[in-house]
Amino acid sequence: MKRSLIVPSFLAAATLLLIPWMPARAEDATKEKSEPFKRLSVDEVEKRMANPGVHVYDGNNDEVYANGHLPGAVHLFSQDIKEGVLPADKSTPLIFYCHSEK
Repeated sequence: MKRSLIVPSFLAAATLLLIPWMPARAEDATKEKSEPFKRLSVDEVEKRMANPGVHVYDGNNDEVYANGHLPGAVHLFSQDIKEGVLPADKSTPLIFYCHSEK
């Protein structure tokens, strides 16, 4: 009898552990797949920056930006992104980066 209680308890615990990684609804899973933004590796950024049409934005604080930023990167905080700040052409590739120490 003890063995028959252990298996359902284990399965219930395993199910609870999986819940945080599962989307709440099927539409949430679709939304994640259609996200237009993605993370790039350093190598991917380097390759994309070879294209002169790419715009690069650095969201670091003033000191970090002054001490070193990617060549050509525009210093821009996320709260300062407003109409007219970014290129008007919506197909222009944009790269945003920042570094945060916590």
